[in-house]
Amino acid sequence: MKKYIFLSAALLSACSVTYEAPLTVEPVVKANHNQSVKDILKNAKRTLLMDGYRIQTFDDEAGIISTSLKNKKLTPLEADCGQTMGLDYLKDNRTKTELALNIIVTEKEVTVKSNIHGEYKPGRVDQDITLTCISKGVVENKLLKQLITG
Repeated sequence: MKKYIFLSAALLSACSVTYEAPLTVEPVVKANHNQSVKDILKNAKRTLLMDGYRIQTFDDEAGIISTSLKNKKLTPLEADCGQTMGLDYLKDNRTKTELALNIIVTEKEVTVKSNIHGEYKPGRVDQDITLTCISKGVVENKLLKQLITG
């Protein structure tokens, strides 16, 4: 019986050792605009709040908005959180992701950047893994389109 318990523990710990961090290069998501900075920021605040984000900081003078982390189940099309044994962590229901957004507005362009926090929690605390997650730009491009089109 001890043999099976040891083998099970070794197999489960091997899964966490096989974590492969993402190789994706995070895209810079920005676009030119022809609106006033004030209008873009106003639209951004409204859009973020309607999407359930909590605005953590904003500075209208500097043209920045930052949100707190929001629980958001991301897909492999939206982010890369790495793999284990060739399987994408984002396809596993035990993976939790949180997303924070940062918006920088200048006179000519809008930049949207995300921060993703990922955790893999298979059931036991000693097996939990904090994942390195990189956005593929899908969420940012969607928000950017909403901001520019008003």
